[in-house]
Amino acid sequence: DTSPAETYHTGVSMIEFRCGKMKMDANGTTVRSDTRKGKLTVTKSEDDGLTHLTWTERTQGVVEDDFIIFPGDASFSLVEQAKDNAKNNRVYALKFASTKKCHFFWMQEPSPDKDSDLCAKVHAAINGEEDPSGGGGGGGGGLGG
Repeated sequence: DTSPAETYHTGVSMIEFRCGKMKMDANGTTVRSDTRKGKLTVTKSEDDGLTHLTWTERTQGVVEDDFIIFPGDASFSLVEQAKDNAKNNRVYALKFASTKKCHFFWMQEPSPDKDSDLCAKVHAAINGEEDPSGGGGGGGGGLGG
């Protein structure tokens, strides 16, 4: 009873929320919203042990983007230039240090109240850090060594 999208990655979902993606214009300076409904998910794959950030088109359940992210190689942060945009000021960038590539997303959650919390959780998850909110995902415990 699982769809292909659900079996695409077996693993632990660290964070998941409604989020659209954006496309860069040919001029390389402007991003435009893809109006489709989407979902951003960060998972720790059981198959390869790696962290995956995926974008799924929600109405069809099709995974369109699957980024393998190594701790320390990527950041997820608010695009400051978009803060004053009347149409869409909830724009976030996934930036890779190794390749200098940048992918843009826009929040589709109904309320912007949790945007900064979601952003911090994504950034922590893709960098192998503890959840900054302190919730979820049982701790490691044990002795350091």
